[in-house]
Amino acid sequence: MAGRPEAGAAGPAMPAMVVLGDSVAEGQDDPDPAGGWLGWAGRLARHLGIPREEMLNASDPGATVEDVVRDQLPGVRELRPRLVVLGCGMNDALRGFEPEAAARRLAELFGWARGRGAVALAIPVPRPPLLDISPISQFRKKRTVQRIHDFNAELDRVSREFGMAFPERETVARVADPAMWSADGIHLNPEGHAYVAEVMAQIAASLLGERVK
Repeated sequence: MAGRPEAGAAGPAMPAMVVLGDSVAEGQDDPDPAGGWLGWAGRLARHLGIPREEMLNASDPGATVEDVVRDQLPGVRELRPRLVVLGCGMNDALRGFEPEAAARRLAELFGWARGRGAVALAIPVPRPPLLDISPISQFRKKRTVQRIHDFNAELDRVSREFGMAFPERETVARVADPAMWSADGIHLNPEGHAYVAEVMAQIAASLLGERVK
């Protein structure tokens, strides 16, 4: 299922893959010919051989990690997916967040995934071109970059605590290229989504293979 289901629409009865996150995780600016957004999530499912109907993307535009736990997690809590992918943190970095509060929410997400027997994979928060094309002060730019670093640090720490995967930002180093982004500087374009999906597929396939063994 590409993009968040419409209100009242039925999702997969027991999806193999669940995606939680923000508008980038939703796939914005990467249209799916079948309707909705494709994004790195839909492309990742294709790489892993997961049928469209077995992928549930509950992501919401503008979501912070607080929003993910409050609004998205309740809708998937009873599911038992094989793979959970989290893509959020950009909105937290842009708006500001408390590291301790974010860590608690991340612990709730990863704790749920582990409790359901799923492999969980978090996507590193990139530095968006928006910071270079937007008329913001150097102070605000530096503060946002520091928040990105801090959020990734919490993702790394909590992932390790729960035995889940969090690749280093260098793993997806090519997202630093503005050519990977849409004109707004905050959303990946189709090339960017395709790149992230390709890299994450290698990691996810390895993790799922280890779980099968």
